[in-house]
Amino acid sequence: MDRSHWNAGCGLRFPSLRADRTKGAPANRHPGRSHWCVLSTLLPWLFATGCWMGTALQCAAAPIATTLNFNQTRYLVPMATNLEIPILGQSFYSDSLALSSTGTLYSTDASGNLWDVTGAFSIPVGPTGRTQIADLVMGSGGLWGFSNASQELFFYDLGSSSVTSAQVITGLSGHLITGVAYQMSTGDIYLSGYTGLNSDTLFHIASSATAATTVGSMFNGEPASYFVDLEFGADGTLYAVSFVHRWFYSVSTASAATTFISSNPFHRDLTAMALQVPASVPEPGTMAILSIGGCLAGRCRSRREK
Repeated sequence: MDRSHWNAGCGLRFPSLRADRTKGAPANRHPGRSHWCVLSTLLPWLFATGCWMGTALQCAAAPIATTLNFNQTRYLVPMATNLEIPILGQSFYSDSLALSSTGTLYSTDASGNLWDVTGAFSIPVGPTGRTQIADLVMGSGGLWGFSNASQELFFYDLGSSSVTSAQVITGLSGHLITGVAYQMSTGDIYLSGYTGLNSDTLFHIASSATAATTVGSMFNGEPASYFVDLEFGADGTLYAVSFVHRWFYSVSTASAATTFISSNPFHRDLTAMALQVPASVPEPGTMAILSIGGCLAGRCRSRREK
């Protein structure tokens, strides 16, 4: 008799059941034993579901930011606590940071050259041909950036090591742009900009659009400061950080309303922030569906073989 791997496993566990079937006699069904077979099939699925849900919840509950300060020091900072872990290695000044899903950290210098600043030494990646780059953010296959000098939103393709698209963006109303955030689910871009201390605005640029629309004013409770960077977290939430004392906020993409997360008592003078977004993290609901599918498949196969 041709047996599936699943039923073969059950036969090995229960010789009496296997012997009965081999003789062609009615199966000696033992509900408790068959349930154990199903349960043993489901355990790997349930374990995977728990792992993926734990990862998703951890990313959602406490994003960890990589930050760069004016004095060229870098820190890893959990937003929930605002405690800082120094990142040892090279020192550099920049207004831009972007972190890939594999942990590669990118930045640009004053001349617009792109660098890999992950390790102890900077590795040149290529020129962007733009200056006064406000920020960088990881996109699909490359990096999005914005130049305050040319008012261009551009895309640097890491595969070809070149800028493959650039477009002047209108509608920014004379704001100095400080943050660029890429929304993976829509392909849209969000910008943060300011015209003076505590005068921050959130802008939205729809995918393939050339004009920015004003979402609204971004409230910053830190006195005499402004939002220095903006980025989406792994949970799809938009986050912003202030310049002087590193206050973290979540930001509504619908209204630009901000929600305070944490503050830091020390003078930090941030210039850039980056958040790492996993390349592919299945949603908890997806994993639950897969688990249920595994359960039904195991039960159906069990009934067909009996």
